[in-house]
Amino acid sequence: MIPGLITQELQEQLLDVKNYQNRTNGVEELKHILSEVDIKSVPSAGIEAFINFLPRLLDDSNFKVFSGTLQVLNLLIRKLDTAVDKYFKHIVLVALKALGDTRTVTRNEYLNVFRQLMKTIPPQQVLDLVIGHLKHKNSRVREDVLNIIMAAMLTHPRKDFSIPKLCFEVAPYLADSKRRVRHAALELFAVFDHCLDARRKPSLMEAVDMVELNEDAEGLMAAVQARRARHILPKLSSEGIVEYGLVVLKSGQRCSPQYGSGADLDWVLNGGRISSARSHRTEPDCDRLYGYGSLGSLTDDLPLQRRIVSAGKGKNKLPWEMSSFSSTENDQQQCSTPNGKCTEQVELINTGDNLNNLL
Repeated sequence: MIPGLITQELQEQLLDVKNYQNRTNGVEELKHILSEVDIKSVPSAGIEAFINFLPRLLDDSNFKVFSGTLQVLNLLIRKLDTAVDKYFKHIVLVALKALGDTRTVTRNEYLNVFRQLMKTIPPQQVLDLVIGHLKHKNSRVREDVLNIIMAAMLTHPRKDFSIPKLCFEVAPYLADSKRRVRHAALELFAVFDHCLDARRKPSLMEAVDMVELNEDAEGLMAAVQARRARHILPKLSSEGIVEYGLVVLKSGQRCSPQYGSGADLDWVLNGGRISSARSHRTEPDCDRLYGYGSLGSLTDDLPLQRRIVSAGKGKNKLPWEMSSFSSTENDQQQCSTPNGKCTEQVELINTGDNLNNLL
């Protein structure tokens, strides 16, 4: 029982192990109560007790209970608004418990938890709590963490992050045993490279070099350089889904030579054979990579989305680098690349390219 939020009767309903319908109905009732309550009237101890109660619901094997609890967590963040800074550490710990799920809707829900938190809490503070899960034995969790970092960096200004520090923390996962993790790490390094100015860029190369030498990951530096040379960034859809720039197709599918070869693509497909002290080989490397892997969507659930590069027509930009976005805008902003010029533009053939609601 949590005064103002959960009555004794509702608590018993939520924890009824014999009847899953009672539990699913209880979660719906909980969402209704939370949407109607004046959160300022609930004492701080009650909110903390409520947050600490939610992991019990996330342990539920029933999908509706699990996904509904994530919706409750997102609703709580919205209700708390700026007061969320008192509880964000507890909320992050609860959300981390959900990582690694394979279902699209639930992955979207827990991505939204972190996205909402970073609207109020400095994103690096949130990432400092998340990044320890890169060592998780479940490769899906490691992949999710990399995509949370990527989504944050595609949303917020570079000054909000300790990018050199992130480079060294993420670099070992470029040589992970799992393809999807290597893919996510390589995409994240493309974002790091874009965000670092020339003075700080050596930290990125040093982090890669250290992994290549210490983990006996020969070919890693060439893969990172090849990924940089593509001049195409991952992006966020209007729904906040991370979409990768490097396209890896299913076996048997054909694509243009531009995407069909390269040291970076070869590394994603074969780099797992390189030994890595931080890779977890308890799982068979049976993942298949599709059009893009992302936290917000499982790629095997969606049709392949092609990204086409047109030389000399525009600039790569992250959402926070665009002061405005309209179909009639003629003046293009300058982006930063290693040589100080932009020679490529990404034309995206899919829906949700308008980034206004990410600004």
